[in-house]
Formats: sequence, structure tokens, C-alpha cells
Amino acid sequence: MAKQGLAISVRLPAAFLALIVGFFMLATVPSVEASVVDSGAWTKKQYKIKGDWELDVSGDQTIIRFNNNFKTKKGPDLKVFLSKKSVKDVTGRNATQDAVLVAVLKSNKGAQEYVLPANIDINDYESLLIHCEAFSVLWGGANFSHGIS
Repeated sequence: MAKQGLAISVRLPAAFLALIVGFFMLATVPSVEASVVDSGAWTKKQYKIKGDWELDVSGDQTIIRFNNNFKTKKGPDLKVFLSKKSVKDVTGRNATQDAVLVAVLKSNKGAQEYVLPANIDINDYESLLIHCEAFSVLWGGANFSHGIS
């Protein structure tokens, strides 16, 4: 008479099984964490800008992030620029000189992100500006710290 092995069947709840599989998948994928390399508040030029901003580096991307508390007056043609000048040296008339357009401002309030093109070296710029290009009105800006790597 041949010996028969004992078979044990265990049924795991689907949610538990998915949790275990998810854990092992996360453990094998390298993570890229964002690193805040600069942050600050805004300086008023023509209009008040409330809230905080951050400059994050995540892998090979540089991201300008306006936090949830960001708010400013609505306006036509508002754009985000990086300038080679300090905010104190920028006016509505010279805001686009020695500056690069990042994007049209997405909203006058709330959290938003702007991913910089790979060919932009943030170390080449002194400040971040919000500017109405159509009417040459500088809403305000923020200076970057030096030594961003």
C-alpha cells in the first residue's frame, strides 16, 4: 500500500494577500524622494502674494511648488518667471529681461507645481517672479538662497 501525503489547503482573504504582494513589490522598487533645496515666502511689488513656495529636486527633475496657502490677486496674463536679478532690482518694465518663462500661472490660489525643463540650471537664477506680461506689472517675487546644489 502506497503512502499518501497530507495536503493542507489554506485560503487567505484577498485583501490580506494583496497587502502582502504590495509590500514585496514596494520593497523591490527603488524610491526617489523629493528633496526641498530652497523655500520661502513672497515679497510684494505691486500686489500682495501670500503663502509659501518650495524648490524640490526629485531625481533629475526640479520642481517649483506653491503650497496650499498660496494666494494672490487675479490678473490677466500672469506668468511665472525665473530671473537673474534679485526681487529688489526687478520692476514691471524689466521683469522679462535676464529672465526665463516657466509657465502661465495655473491659478491665483492653492497648491500648484511647475516642472522646470531639464536645460534650466536653477543656480543661474536669483529669483522667482509672478508677472503680468501683457501690462508689465510685477505682482511680486521671491529670492532664492545661494548655494543650491
